[in-house]
Amino acid sequence: MFKSYKLLMILLFLWGPVGWANAQYTISGTVIDDRTEEPLIGANVLIKGTTSGAITDLDGNFSLNVPTSQDARLVVSSIGYLSQEISVNPNMASLTIRLKQDATNLEEVVVTGLASSVKRSNLANAVSTVSSRDLTGTTTIQTTDGALYGKVAGATIRSNGGAPGGGLSIQLRGISSLSGASQPLIIVDGVYINNASQRTGRATVSGAGASNQDDGSNRLADLNPADIETIEVLKGPSAAAIYGTRANAGVIIITTKRGAEGRTTVSLSQDVGFAEPLRLLGVDDWSEEKINFFFPESRRPLELQRFRDAQASGNFVDYEDFFYNNQATLLNTRINISGGSEKTKFFVSGNIVDEEGTVRNTGFQRYSIRANIDHKISNKIKLGVSSNYIRSNTDRGFTGNQNNTGASIGYSIAYVPNYFDLRRNDDGTYPVNPYFSDNPVAVTDHGVNNSMVNRFIQAFTLDIDLLKTDNSFLKAQVAGGLDYLQNSTFIYLPEFLQFQRAQANPGDILKGKQESFNTNFQAALVYNWNLGRVNMNSQTGLVRLDFQENSLFNRGRGLVPGQTNLRQAAIQEINQEFDQRVQEAGVFLQQEANFEDKIIGTVGVRWDKSTLNGNPNQVYAFPKASLAINVANFDFWNISKINLLKPRIAYGETAGPVAFGATFTPLNGTNIGGLLGSVVSTQIGNTQILPETATELEFGVDMGMFNNRVSLEATYYIKNTQNNIQNLNLSPSTGVVTTPSNEAELQNKGIELGLSGNIIEKANFKWFSRVLYWRNRIEMTRLGIPTYLAGAFGSALGTFLYAEGYSPTTIVGTPADPNVPGGFTIWGNSQPDFNMSFFNTLTIYRGLEFSFLVDWRQGGDNINLTSFLTDSGGTTNGWFNDDNNDGIPNGRQRGPEPHNNAGRWVQDASFVKIREIGLYYVIPRSTISQWFGNSVQNIRVGGSVNNAFLFTKYEGYDPETSTFGAQAVANNVDIAPYPTPRRVFFHLTIDF
Repeated sequence: MFKSYKLLMILLFLWGPVGWANAQYTISGTVIDDRTEEPLIGANVLIKGTTSGAITDLDGNFSLNVPTSQDARLVVSSIGYLSQEISVNPNMASLTIRLKQDATNLEEVVVTGLASSVKRSNLANAVSTVSSRDLTGTTTIQTTDGALYGKVAGATIRSNGGAPGGGLSIQLRGISSLSGASQPLIIVDGVYINNASQRTGRATVSGAGASNQDDGSNRLADLNPADIETIEVLKGPSAAAIYGTRANAGVIIITTKRGAEGRTTVSLSQDVGFAEPLRLLGVDDWSEEKINFFFPESRRPLELQRFRDAQASGNFVDYEDFFYNNQATLLNTRINISGGSEKTKFFVSGNIVDEEGTVRNTGFQRYSIRANIDHKISNKIKLGVSSNYIRSNTDRGFTGNQNNTGASIGYSIAYVPNYFDLRRNDDGTYPVNPYFSDNPVAVTDHGVNNSMVNRFIQAFTLDIDLLKTDNSFLKAQVAGGLDYLQNSTFIYLPEFLQFQRAQANPGDILKGKQESFNTNFQAALVYNWNLGRVNMNSQTGLVRLDFQENSLFNRGRGLVPGQTNLRQAAIQEINQEFDQRVQEAGVFLQQEANFEDKIIGTVGVRWDKSTLNGNPNQVYAFPKASLAINVANFDFWNISKINLLKPRIAYGETAGPVAFGATFTPLNGTNIGGLLGSVVSTQIGNTQILPETATELEFGVDMGMFNNRVSLEATYYIKNTQNNIQNLNLSPSTGVVTTPSNEAELQNKGIELGLSGNIIEKANFKWFSRVLYWRNRIEMTRLGIPTYLAGAFGSALGTFLYAEGYSPTTIVGTPADPNVPGGFTIWGNSQPDFNMSFFNTLTIYRGLEFSFLVDWRQGGDNINLTSFLTDSGGTTNGWFNDDNNDGIPNGRQRGPEPHNNAGRWVQDASFVKIREIGLYYVIPRSTISQWFGNSVQNIRVGGSVNNAFLFTKYEGYDPETSTFGAQAVANNVDIAPYPTPRRVFFHLTIDF
């Protein structure tokens, strides 16, 4: 019996391996580009329905064990290509798999939760993705947000002006807050970064007013756009709900480049270019007739003599040309080193930007270094680390608004006739400006408006595989990071300037230092499993956010000549001291279900609390739900020309943070009879204040046609915001004036359309085209307090109406109209009627590529106070013309009738802008080999233009500029801005 048992065990032992060998087979092959037939490195080859797979090597080859003797299905995918399913069996030899380029981006992976993602073809929300190719592939953009113009349906982008270093605001799907900035949350590699337009102090020293007229850069300008792999834009609460309290205005998720397994690649890029004004308006010439008309009788003899002297010497000065039309040099140097092994991958980059401004003594320098490291600690643990240090130095000059200090070029020259010479005398002194409070030449030569930024962004991600079977996996993800930002500002007007000499304490200096330190931590569990034919992806986790910010501004007046030390000032003051600490915590749950890529549903909820709220311990819930149905994936579908038909619906809720300090009543310092003390502010805090909240319902349909060569995306949304914070005016008997309150409600409705595809796709010619269209309509559905006017500079020049049934972007002003709430005439609306963009790329004979982007905005009005200034000073181009032949010059009588009301300054800001043009050539590999052997892998040369051409009837430098920066409503007021530059580049990239 024992011998029989031993014999049986021996037979089983011998036959076992044979059985196992028969139960599996190996499939090998090569994955190539269908059009170019070049091998695809890093393509994924996965056995369908399992977690087993392989990755192609440097030659596009793969080898994969199939753990069965039966037929199997392989899913082959690669970034930028359409996935393909292939049937295999044990009798097949080596495969050649050809992948088509994904012109419609249906295969790209999009973030759907804090720890998971989904293919775009299965997505139930309208999420815009901007790739590195879209971002910087056509031309060199100064800042990351500036690269988003015309590339995101639903985004309204405005610039503070054309000063070096940027300065932009982005609104997604309309206005999300009346008093807040309506700016989206920015996340870089998982880090919640600071994108504030920080104070510089220019508006304080120039007398312009609050810091929202500083014309400072928003801090997204610190990032190197060339480091970015993708930008995903979650435009509304239906997509952004999982981000909770800070997602009311949408979320922009930036992912930087990572290394890939394979040989180490060194890429060196050099851009050399120049900038010049995109548009100049011209100035009006003077004549004796005009002088006699413009100046009062007592002033005419002096002005006529000045004019005749200029005629005799031929010394007329076009001040617009003198100050703005200076060619600037642009330099951008980049080096990237990337590569890695199976265990460790790396991407290291360095960037030096040195750009002059078109105004003398302005410019922008940025130094950036990045290291992204991915390391496989074991087969189950992976660690990713991203580090980025940035140092920037910006001189923005003096443009924009001011208040009688003369510290604004455009404001000053609006009043100076071209026959008076303000330029520096031979002895180094400057003429006294008899037309305004200071000489703008002296201000430009000696005034300082500088910002020095040091910034460090650190992120980490730790992925741990806790459980893995053929059909399921459980993983933990721990992620977090920090963003440290220090901004040192320096504003200086020396004591010898004209305006300063007239002051009791000449010489003005303002030094500021602002620091912010943001940290975030996130831990999540993700369980992917199958419930019959439905793939389930479950995730849960927690989030902790901490924000610290402090600032100190010191001002000195009455400076010792030549000194910039605050201790050398006769009057020294602490202009502002500010410190804040904010803590937020959240918990989230999300469940995704995918029935064979046919029906995809998601439900989720996030609970948040914040120390900014009236009750810091109260938890607010933000639910989300979505459903997408891929009709073309069902067996009954037989329309071959339509490969994708996906109706979708999504709902979500988010919130916007309460402004810091809204729950507290400020104490203001006072000095009575030499005794220091504090007095209660006239604005009291509200301990019952609630966060501003939003709900959004989104409907849409996505289509892919002609084997996914063409795609259509259509979306309609309804976004309602509640608890909008406004100041409630209190009865004088209370002893205080205002308190913040949650009263107003807004509704945004809009349409977003996108049509893209390969119009022609041949071996030697390819034409890709994309058209985007979007529009948004806003209505104040509830105000909760009496109708009021606010923003800009009052009803005489144009202001904004806050009334139920009207959009807060409605512009009103004189003359009076009792039929309109608020009592003034409606003159316009800052919201555009619609936006469109057209992008095209033509690839000829594989190596030559031509691209261009056209941006069209129809409608939307600006309050053009630059025209107000130049009309007041008699310098507007055509000022002395008389278009209606009534004997009154245009500069003294502007329409619409009745003349010279607020409608005179409200102008249609429609435009068509050729935003980007690029022409590049990739030198053939065979030629490179002849020149350099194997030491050089790729050479790309080209030229490009940013802001190439502007077509508009708007009477300003650029209809997209805004004096008030990132304000939600009054972001269309134009006051003597820095003209937008046209930027021309020549490019060289060499890959080793």
